[in-house]
Amino acid sequence: MFQDIEILIKQVKSEENLKAITDKLRIIASNKKNADISKLIDRALAKSRNLNNNIAIINLLELKIKQNFHLDANIEELSINLDEMIELATKIDYVEGLALAYTTKWGIEKSQGNMKISTESLAKAIDNVSKLDSKDYAYYICTYSFAIHEWLVNRDAGVEDRLEECCNYFYYRGFYHGLVMGLGILAIIYLQTQNKEKSMKLTRKILGRSDFLNQIPSEIRSNIHFFIGFSQELSFNLGKAEEHLLEAKRILKPIYKTSIYSSYYLTGLSYLTATYALQGKLELAQRQMKEVDELIEEGIATKNLDNFSKEQMNHIFNLTKFYIQSRLQNFQSRSLQKLVQTILANIHRYYGNAIFFSEFLLNADLTSEQLVEIRNLNNPSTKRVEHILNFLIEKATQTEEKQIVNSISILKRRPVEERMTFVEKAFADLLATQEYYRINRFTEIYPLLKKYENQLHRIEVLELRILMEAFIQVGAFKNGDPLGPALQYMAIKKCKQYGFSGLEKKLANYLMMQGTDIIKTMP
Repeated sequence: MFQDIEILIKQVKSEENLKAITDKLRIIASNKKNADISKLIDRALAKSRNLNNNIAIINLLELKIKQNFHLDANIEELSINLDEMIELATKIDYVEGLALAYTTKWGIEKSQGNMKISTESLAKAIDNVSKLDSKDYAYYICTYSFAIHEWLVNRDAGVEDRLEECCNYFYYRGFYHGLVMGLGILAIIYLQTQNKEKSMKLTRKILGRSDFLNQIPSEIRSNIHFFIGFSQELSFNLGKAEEHLLEAKRILKPIYKTSIYSSYYLTGLSYLTATYALQGKLELAQRQMKEVDELIEEGIATKNLDNFSKEQMNHIFNLTKFYIQSRLQNFQSRSLQKLVQTILANIHRYYGNAIFFSEFLLNADLTSEQLVEIRNLNNPSTKRVEHILNFLIEKATQTEEKQIVNSISILKRRPVEERMTFVEKAFADLLATQEYYRINRFTEIYPLLKKYENQLHRIEVLELRILMEAFIQVGAFKNGDPLGPALQYMAIKKCKQYGFSGLEKKLANYLMMQGTDIIKTMP
C-alpha cells in the first residue's frame, strides 16, 4: 500500500487526487505510527502546498500532528502546524477543518496540562460539528474526542451511545486504533452496567468478519482479543474468555514494554486471573495473580493507565483475591480484614463481576449496617446484586420460619432480571435452596432447581456447577430418589480434585445430615 500511495503522490494533479490520497493516509496513519508514514504525509503535504490546496493542507496537517503527537520533542513544531490549520480553516470558512483543528488542539493542550484551554477548544470543536451538513470523518473524530473527554473527566457512562456510533464507523472504515480505544472505554461501561447484550452484540459483529482479525496490526489485534475475552467473561462464557485473553497475552507479552498498549497487557492478565478463578483453576489463578503483582510493582505496564482505570483493575483484582481465599477450608474473613476494608472503600466507584461481588457480600462477615450502606449507594454494581443485599439484611434479623421464607422470596425479586445472566439466576436460586434446606422445607428444593438439571453445561463457574449438581441430588433424594447421597459423594470427590476445600466441607455436612435422615427411616 505504501508504494501505491507514493505513486499517487507523484502523479497527483488535482483536488480529487489529493482527497483520495488523504482518505488512504487517514486509514494508514490511524493504525500505525512510524517514520515512513510521516514521510508519506510530508510528501503529500508538499504536493498540496504546490497546488495551493488549502483543504488538503488542513487535513494533512491534522494527520502530521497526530502521527507525531506522542513525541514530546515535537510539541513546538506541532503547535505551529496547529496554528496554521486554524488560520487556514478560518480564512476559507472550512467548518470540517475547524472542527478537526480544535479537536486536535484539545488533545495537545490536555497533554500539556492546560485543561482550561483544552476544554474551551473542545467546546469550539463541538460548535463546529453542529454546523456540519453530514456525518463523516470530522464528525466522528470530534464526537469520539468529546466522548473520551466526558469519560476521562466526568466518568459519564452516558457517552456509551456516542462511542458505539463512533466505533461502528471506525470498524467499517478501518480506523482500528480509534476502534480499540473506544472499545476499551465501552468495556468498562459495560462492566459497570453488566450490559452483556450490547457487549456480546459487538463481539458477534467483530467475529462475523472472518478476515477482520487477520488484516489488522498485531498490537491492535491483541486488544480486540482482549475486548472479546472480556465480553465473554462478562457473560460467564469462561472457556471462550480464556481463549481470547490468552491470545491477547501471547501477542503482547514480547512487546508490552515498548507498546503504547502496555496497559491492555496488564488489564488482560487481571481478567485472565479472574477467569481462571471462576473456572476453578485456583493454582493457575494464584500463579497468574503473582505475575500481575510483579507487573504492577515493575510499573511499565501501568504507565498508560489513568488513575481510574488503574484503580478499577485493582478493585477487580482484589475481589478475585478474596474469591480465591474464600474457597479454602480454613478461610476466616477476619484474617483478610485489610483486603475487606480496601474492597469496601472502593465499592461506590468501581465494579466487579456479579458473582465475585455476591461472594464477597456472602463471605466477608459484613454487619447489617455495612450492608445497608452498600445498598444505599444505588449505583449499577450494587443495583445488580440488590436481591443479595436485601436477602442478607433480612436474614440478619430473622428468627422464625415465616421470616426465613420471606428472605428466600427476596431472592426471587430481582430488580435487573432481564439483564441477569443464566449463571447469576442459578446463583440466586441455589442460595434460596440452601435456606429451604436449613428450615427443612425439602420439597421446595427440587422444583426450584429442576430447570437447571439438563443445562448444567451452561454453568462454567465450576464451584457453582458442582454445588448445583449436589443440591439437585439433595432435592431428588428428598423427593424419593435413593441415589441422591451417592451422587453427592461424587460431587465431594470433585471438590477434592479441584481444591474447593470450603465447599467440600459444606457438602460433607449436608451428606452427614442426610445420613441421619436415612437412619431415621430404617425399620
